[in-house]
Amino acid sequence: MKKIILGFGAISLIAVGAYFFFGSGGATVSALSDLQLRYAENATPSDPTQAEIYDRSCRACHTDKESKAPLTGHSEAWQTRMNARGMDGLINSVKNGLETMPAMGLCNDCGDDDFKRLIEFMAKEAS
Repeated sequence: MKKIILGFGAISLIAVGAYFFFGSGGATVSALSDLQLRYAENATPSDPTQAEIYDRSCRACHTDKESKAPLTGHSEAWQTRMNARGMDGLINSVKNGLETMPAMGLCNDCGDDDFKRLIEFMAKEAS
């Protein structure tokens, strides 16, 4: 019985560590500035096709400071995720879903290139 409890405890610690590493991008991220919040609320990709995809699939979560999603224009939050997983890992997270993000990020007609361009847009620092 002790082995089962100890095994469960070890698994719990690993799960909590993974949550903080992957859920927070692996590092503490600074507070959002007013500029970053306004940028997240108003930014739109310049490419019309990407803008349409962003508006229907990304905007709702990546502009909400209460969601766990990194905000559009908060490059520090995106960089910690990029450092932890790389672009391929981020694309896989979109394709497979992660925490509250559904698989394919609500864009079933998107391909890897679409996801890459959208991530690059959202990861660009607010200006």
